[in-house]
Amino acid sequence: MTLSRRVAAIEASLSPTQLVLRWLAEAHVFGDVESYVASLLAQDPPVAPLDRLARETAHGARTAMRGKRPELVEAAVRSALRETLFRYELVLRIYVMAHELLDREALIDAALSAHVALLTTEGRVERRRDPTYTERFATYRDLLAFRISELQAAQEARAIVESRYLDGHAALFPDLVAAWEQQLKNTQIIADMAVRLADFDGVPAALPPDADAVSRRTAELVADLVEPAKSDALEKLGEGHKALGIASDWVRMKLAPKAIAGGESVTEREL
Repeated sequence: MTLSRRVAAIEASLSPTQLVLRWLAEAHVFGDVESYVASLLAQDPPVAPLDRLARETAHGARTAMRGKRPELVEAAVRSALRETLFRYELVLRIYVMAHELLDREALIDAALSAHVALLTTEGRVERRRDPTYTERFATYRDLLAFRISELQAAQEARAIVESRYLDGHAALFPDLVAAWEQQLKNTQIIADMAVRLADFDGVPAALPPDADAVSRRTAELVADLVEPAKSDALEKLGEGHKALGIASDWVRMKLAPKAIAGGESVTEREL
């Protein structure tokens, strides 16, 4: 067997997860999504990643089912396509949600740190005379602590999803990973500063974080990543009824988020 045939045989045996991970590894070499997209557009003709993944998935499933009845082959192909498209959509959703959260977090940090600065630059005597001062300071300090927990919950949710569906491989491009780490560091610095300043001015200490609330929020963020990705994958495959069912369950869950704390999460349901 020639080298090219061996390579083709290996590629045909890759699972949906392995195909998506190979695509991710190729894309991450470019460092950021802009450079990767530019490389795709530079091809003649341009090849959409999803088109390539779908072709390879179908070929691999048909190769694995060679000699079987046609209806079994087509069922295997459709199942493999669901798995591949879901993971592709999941990667895109992870990236979009992380990017949006970072953009929003930078603005929130700027606003909260400005409020804290305004409080602490007023004269100490005047601050003590304001009956709302302590309450306002505690509010801004606690909001900064909440922002840290929100970033940590989002990071944990991403890690759970990557472990469950991407064999633990990072979905984010390297530049976004670095930006996330820097943002978490920046928010932590601002929050620590607010705590020290609040203590200095005699603001009562914050209540300890609610571990159950953090766990619920993480579970909610996992669902926010997984459920729309499942729905989008099914929609692309023309399975609109199933897609609508998943989307409806997700919306109902978001309207009653406390339900996540007990029972089976909708993220456990297969495509």
